Formats: sequence, structure tokens, C-alpha cells
Amino acid sequence: MEVKEGKIFISFDHAPDGFNRGDGIEGFEIAGEDGVFLPAVARENWGKIEVSREGLDKPIAVRYCFKNFQIGNLTGAHELPVVPFRTDSFEK
Repeated sequence: MEVKEGKIFISFDHAPDGFNRGDGIEGFEIAGEDGVFLPAVARENWGKIEVSREGLDKPIAVRYCFKNFQIGNLTGAHELPVVPFRTDSFEK
């Protein structure tokens, strides 16, 4: 995970061929220094997933489909789904 210019860039070891998302990426949330997760905008950017939210200048963590029920649509180039994950270790 890399934080740069108010965005978080996520790279995946097991997606060397990129991602297959022509219609947008759903299921991401982003948190700032307060630790509160809010819906985020995600897109592919040179083989990484770029996650951001308007008005959030200092993001610190990202979650993907990290709820009891949340639909995500991110798949690798070979149509295998990305499993839910988080980059934080917050207790709540």
C-alpha cells in the first residue's frame, strides 16, 4: 500500500495481468486519521487499484467488501474475484 497525494494505491502480488473492470469498481471504503470508514471511489491505475474520496486529504487505510454483506465486483484479468481485505488493524 502506498499513500500519495490524498490517494491510496494498492498493489496485488497475484494479479500480474491486471484487473477486469470495465464498468467501475465497487465495494471499497477509505478512512482518514479519525479511523472512520466511508465509501470510496476506486479505479485501476497502471496495474494498481487507486482508492480515494473527495475531501479526504490524508487517507490511512482501505477496506474492500469488509462488511457482513457487501457486493464487490473486482476481479483479476482471468475473472477470479478479489477476496475481502483490509489494510488496517483497528479494533472497531
